[in-house]
Parts: sequence; C-alpha cells; structure tokens
Amino acid sequence: MFDNIRNRLALAILPGSVKKDATSPFKVIATQPADIPVYSDMTVRKTTREGYKMSPSVYRAIRVIVQAASAIPWIVEDSKGEPIEGHEFAKVWAKPNLEFSGQDNMEFVIAHLLLVGNSLIQPIIVNRRPREFWVVMPDLVQPIPSDVPGEWLKGWRVTPANGRQYDAPPEQFIHFMQVDPGNPYWGIGPLMAAARTVDTDNEAQDTQKISMQNRATPDGVFEADNMTSEQYEEAERAIRERYLSKEKRRLPWVVAGAKWHQMSLTPVEMDYIKSRIHNKRDIAGAFGISPIFLGDLEQSTYSNMMEARKALYEDVVIPLLDDIKATLNLKIAPMYGDIVISYDVTGIPALRADYGKKVDQAKILWSMGVPFDQINERLEMGFEEFPGWDRGYLPLTLLPTGASSAPEKLGAPTLSYKALNLQTEEQKTAHWKRIDRRRIGWWGVVSSKVKPLYEDEAKAIEKALKTVKALSPRDWEEAYSDEPPHWAVDLTPSLFAQDFALELADKKLKSVLEIGCGNGRDSIFFARAGLEVSAIDVAPSAIKLAKENAKEAEVSIDFKVANAEKLPFDDGQFEAVFTLSVLHATKLEKSLPEVNRVLEKDGLAFVYIYGDTQFAGGKREEVITVDKYLELLKALNFTVLDFYSEQEDSFDEFGEKHLIIVSLLQKAGEPK
Repeated sequence: MFDNIRNRLALAILPGSVKKDATSPFKVIATQPADIPVYSDMTVRKTTREGYKMSPSVYRAIRVIVQAASAIPWIVEDSKGEPIEGHEFAKVWAKPNLEFSGQDNMEFVIAHLLLVGNSLIQPIIVNRRPREFWVVMPDLVQPIPSDVPGEWLKGWRVTPANGRQYDAPPEQFIHFMQVDPGNPYWGIGPLMAAARTVDTDNEAQDTQKISMQNRATPDGVFEADNMTSEQYEEAERAIRERYLSKEKRRLPWVVAGAKWHQMSLTPVEMDYIKSRIHNKRDIAGAFGISPIFLGDLEQSTYSNMMEARKALYEDVVIPLLDDIKATLNLKIAPMYGDIVISYDVTGIPALRADYGKKVDQAKILWSMGVPFDQINERLEMGFEEFPGWDRGYLPLTLLPTGASSAPEKLGAPTLSYKALNLQTEEQKTAHWKRIDRRRIGWWGVVSSKVKPLYEDEAKAIEKALKTVKALSPRDWEEAYSDEPPHWAVDLTPSLFAQDFALELADKKLKSVLEIGCGNGRDSIFFARAGLEVSAIDVAPSAIKLAKENAKEAEVSIDFKVANAEKLPFDDGQFEAVFTLSVLHATKLEKSLPEVNRVLEKDGLAFVYIYGDTQFAGGKREEVITVDKYLELLKALNFTVLDFYSEQEDSFDEFGEKHLIIVSLLQKAGEPK
C-alpha cells in the first residue's frame, strides 16, 4: 500500500511537461473533485449571527484573541535576523489602504480565522510590489482545485453582491487557513468545534427565559372526561388566554370538571448555572484560552491571572501569528528579495516575566564563565555586540580541582619567638603589648585622616534627605508643559487596575476613586468594567488629557483637579480607592488619612508607592521605610489584606531604581 502512495506522490510533484496521464497533487492529497469550487456551510455571516452575536462567551473569546494579536507590530528582517528600519512592506502593512489601518486589517484576518478558519487578503500589485491590502469576505470566494499536473489551484470562484459569479486567478488572493485535516483547500475554525456547545448554551438561555416568563412554572396536563370537540376547543382557548398571556399569568384558573397534573422538573434540568459554567469552559477550551477570560472566576487568583495572560500569547496568539507569518513569507516576501516578514513581541507585558527569568539564567551562566555572546545567542536576549562580549570570566577565588588553598611560601624569612629571643612568658607579653601600642597609634593616625571624609559625606547625605519634599502642583503641571510625560502616553490599563477591578467585582463594590489619574487609562478601564468612577489629579493638563481620552472612549467619569492631601469629597463617599505610583510624591501623613476618610467602612484601597528612589548619579531620596509604612497603616485603622515589597536591584531606563511597596487595604474604622 505504501509503495503505491509513494509512486503517486512522485508523479504528483512532476512538472507540467510530463506525460498527460500524470497524477495531479489534488488526486493524492485532496478529497475535492477538480474544477468544482469548494463550498462550506460555515459562513462568516452564519457564525457571526449564531455565535459571535448570540453568545457572550464566543464574543469574549474572539475579542480577547483579536485584541491581543492585532496589537502586535509587524517588522521586516534581513537574512541574518537584523531588523530593517522603514522597510516598504512594513509601511504598507501598517497602512494597507485609505479606509483601514493595519490593526483593522489584522482584526478582520484573525476574526475570520477564528470564526470559519479561513481569511483572505487581496493585494493590489503595482510594478511587482504590493501597494495596498484589502480584506475579502471568505463567504464570497471559493477555491477551485486544478486537474493540471504540478498546479494546485485553478483559481477562485468569486460571488460578488450582485450575484454575477466570475473566476479569478490563483494569485489574486492570499489565503490564511486554520488546517482542516480532511480538506487541504479550505480550513476550519475553532467555532465549528464548539458549535454544539454554543447551540446548547444558547438553548439553555432561551429555556431559562421562557421559564422566567412562566414564573418557573413547569409544564402540566389538564384531564377531563367526556368532552365534545366544541368543549375541547373552548377549554383550550380559555387556557391559552389565561396561561400564555404575560399580563394574566397570575390570575387563577377556573376549569370546570377537569384535573391538573403537574409535570415537575428534575434537579438536573434546573441546574442552569452549573451547566452554563461547563459550557463556558468548553468554549474556552475550543479557542485555547483560559476560562478566566470568559468570566469563570472560580480559580482567578493573581498568579492564575498572570499565567492565563502569558498562556494566551504563548498558546494562542503566537502560534496564530506564526501561521500568518509563514503565509506572508511564502506569498509576499519573495517580491522584495531576501527578507523575512516577522512580528515583535518585546513590548508585551505578559511576556516580560520570562525575560526576567532569562536574566537570572544569564547571571548563573556568566558566573560559570560562559562568554556573553553565547549567553545572548542561547537565551535570545537581543543584545547588540559590545567589546569583550566573546570572553568569559571566572571569580579569582576559584582554583583547579585538587589544588591547595594555602598561599605559596615566599622566599623572605619569617621571624619566630626564638629569632626574637623571647624565652619567657613575660618577654612574649611585653612584645605583643608593643605591637598593640603601635596598632593603636596607627589606627589613631588613620582615623584622624579618614573620619572627616566620612563625616562630611554623612552630613551631605543627611542634608539631601532633609531637602526631599513632596512635589508641588506646579511641579506636576510643568511635567505636562511641553508634551505628555512618559507615564501619560500609553492608554493600556495597568495590570494592577485589572486585578483590582476583579477584586471589586468579587465583593460587589461599585464606586471607585482614582487618585492621580494621569491620562485616565485606569479610570477609563474601571468605567468600561461598569464601575462608577471619580478621578483626580493635581495637574490641570492631566485632567484635560484624561477628559479627552474618556470622551474618545465614550465613558462617563467625574474628573476633578484636586490635591491628594485634601480631597474634595464627603466622608465615606467611595467603596474603593485606587492610587498607582502617586502618593510617595505627597506627604503620606496627610494623603493616607484622606484615603481613609473618603472610604466607607470595609471599603478597599489599593496603594502603590515608592519607599525610596536611588538615582544612577548616586543621589537617593527616601520617603518611608516598610516598617514605618505599616505602622502608619495600623494607626489609620487599615487592615492589610495583601502586601508586597521589593527593592529593585537594577536601574530602569530612566536611571532610577526603587523600593516598591504595594498594599491592598480595607478600612476597619476611623484612625486611632
């Protein structure tokens, strides 16, 4: 059997010049007949209507993957893997046409792959180079297998809106596909695998809706004896009028000469919530994502959330982009010569934790004497070459195995008690006293010279610490004077805000105040999560920018220009307070009591501060120690639900490293 298959495959890859009875590839690999378009009943319209629009779980699963994958930038590399800045393809792919952005195009490509397993792009080729890329609806195009030896596709059968079909050449479309093992011409999306579960979940909701409309009253039967057909029809009409009408369901039934037999629902039939949770997990499994993203928060710890975000990229997004990348390099890259089309994941926060592990591994390898160029290549750390990076180093304390740790003897003679003519114990004692007096004398000379240097340095440090003060409103406003500072550019919500929102949802808290909102990114996220949001910032320019961003996001937030040390809100007005990397720039003995004041009893507060900041130039600013911070929280009658502190061991891109203090607090009462 295998010999026959090998022979047929050998004939299949022969060029078109071979004899006419040679076997075409589709006859060996495909199950589709030649010259007949390949159709599928799973269309984008159908899957969108019955899955994406009707099922919240399907909508959320697709949106999570689409948003994550479409935000990753595409780059072009040379044959050595070095990025080519400003390459023509990267520019066209980022702005593919006058109507869609590059991210818009990618959203359609990925959504179509998830819905039906197929996505098509039509490149507009000018002078053998693509000048535009347009998304094509897969419903309107079907591949036509070829019967010509050496040719895979005969073309595409296109059905435009006017219904007039025509055939297009094979090169007119770029076809991205999720593999269907039974059909190499047309793919299959994860939604088809989850179709029965989606239908079951939708039916469960419909059934529950009908049950609620009927006051959860189960079905039943009226039993009557010796009824004429006219009496039966009249009884049926009366029951329909009283039983099925929403306005009259609570009116009593009066049916003479009949008995009612109730048909009860079993506990399994009534187990609606549990079955829907299982449906969510099945749908999440089909799309390869964690059920956490679909609202199944049974295992939603902080660690699980971090792992879920990481797995989203590693198990779903990156393999999906690898498929798209392979197709682009097969169809488009050859038009530009020796290049590789790729994507850049270095800016993804969920994957940065892996980079930290790489750094730890690099430290261990470096301490073992492995040259840095080998470490860089093995761990794919992305560093550029620098002088000496091909040389390994070992600590001076290391010796070859079996070597003695004792130092080699020097040729100079050593003095002994006998050489010094120290015979008695009194002579030996007097000798050591002389040596000790000399040591004390030398120590006095050294300390008199060195001590003033340390005293001057200590005074300088003490003076610097005393001059550290909270930033004034003018300082914050000046930060926005020329252009938004680095913290006000990115609108991606912080991971802390995302986790805090889950905490609030778990405790059913609704109102939240953000102190130091900056460009409003976290406040906007809270508002989109359905919370009632107020936000303050001491800089008017920050509030102006935040309002513009909130308007564009179409969310309602109460923004105010205010100082964290004197909040313009009533006592106990909020159920939660969120402040990220702000309060260390205030006087904590004033701002933290304000946080306590505006919180209602048992309200939650998330506080992230820097206990101190060390600068690359040597300057150090201390705000508060961990012990003093905890003492202050205790005095303010806060219960510490969660706490974390870490001293950064390396300087960031701004030449700073911090003592990070993060706390989740609950107001137990008024300050003591």
